[in-house]
Amino acid sequence: MKISFNIILIALLSGFAGGFFSQYFFTGETVSYQTPDTVTDSSNPFQIQTESKDLNVQLEKLQQKISLLEIQLNEFSENKSRHDDSEKPSSRQTQPNRSTTPSTETLTAAGINQDIADDILRRISEQQFRRLELQNLMQRSDPSTRRQYSQELRELNENKILLRTELGDEAYDKYLFISGQNNRVKVSSVMAGSPAESSGFQSNDVILYYDNQKILNWADIRKATIEGEIGSYTSVEILRDGVQMSLMVPRGTLGVQLDTTQQDPSQ
Repeated sequence: MKISFNIILIALLSGFAGGFFSQYFFTGETVSYQTPDTVTDSSNPFQIQTESKDLNVQLEKLQQKISLLEIQLNEFSENKSRHDDSEKPSSRQTQPNRSTTPSTETLTAAGINQDIADDILRRISEQQFRRLELQNLMQRSDPSTRRQYSQELRELNENKILLRTELGDEAYDKYLFISGQNNRVKVSSVMAGSPAESSGFQSNDVILYYDNQKILNWADIRKATIEGEIGSYTSVEILRDGVQMSLMVPRGTLGVQLDTTQQDPSQ
């Protein structure tokens, strides 16, 4: 069953907000009303200041919960294979996709200079440490300082160092294969009446490029199929029985199910 992370986020934020404001608007106390002639000024300025301070603290805590929730959902969504109904993974996979921690050995084996590999891995490690450090500081700090740490953590996640971006598609493709990870998607089935069927897709076709964009995983094909104008045509490079060929497909929903697989980039 698909999960919309936007819906999850909205529902959880609504729950936080509803619970918070209910403390102030639905206390169960009887509200008394006075006519203008009988109103007396019995307000306590110190009490008002205290209540205002308490309200600000509660708001800070709510803001913090929202920030943490956003970060957790973003990190969770990044670690999931994202796909839609049209290009979805089938229930079976030819080979499991093993995510491994990059090392100098695997990067140099993929053709990366050792100094460059060491620099990339060091920057990734430093960023990971800072992320953990910020999470710890947020738990220890007061609300005003916590907001600052929360903002830094959000910016850190938005500018996360990605190995694929650092290496480039070709070197990253080699790294995936050398480290034993899946680096291709292939068609497991074609849906009847779909653009994929009319365009000539067949089971076991390996998708190499979509509109000149290299396809290494499900997220790549999903991203590619939601770009461009619906109805316009683009080319898809596939590998069929060892022969590379090009198919013209309309942009938008293809109508295929996909498996992941490994393939030597040099072949």
